[in-house]
Amino acid sequence: MVSNDDFAIYNQYSTQLSNINAQKTQIRMLQDSTKNAIEELKQSKEDHAFKNLGFVLLKVEKSKLIKDLEAEIETLNIRLKTLERSEDVITKKLKELQAKLDAEMAKQNTKKEE
Repeated sequence: MVSNDDFAIYNQYSTQLSNINAQKTQIRMLQDSTKNAIEELKQSKEDHAFKNLGFVLLKVEKSKLIKDLEAEIETLNIRLKTLERSEDVITKKLKELQAKLDAEMAKQNTKKEE
C-alpha cells in the first residue's frame, strides 16, 4: 500500500534534485566567468590587477591573481563533481520509489476493476 510517507519522500527527493540542478547551474556560471576573467588577465599587458575582497579592491600581481582564479576553478570542479554524485544517488532513489509507487497504484487499480 502506498503511504503518505512515500509521497512525502518522493517530493523531498524531487525538491533535492531541483536544488542540486540549480546549484550545478550556478557553479557552471561561476566557472565560465572565472575562466573569462583568466583569459582577460592573460591578454592584459598590465603587471597588476585588482582583486575584489568584499568592499575592498586590492592591487595584486597578475600572475598571483591568475593562480588564485585557477585554484577557484579547481574548487568549483570538486563541488560540481560532488553535486553530480549526489544527483546520481537521489535520481536512483527517486526511480526506485517511482517504480514502487507505480506498482502499488497498478495493484490498487486492478483491485478497483475487479
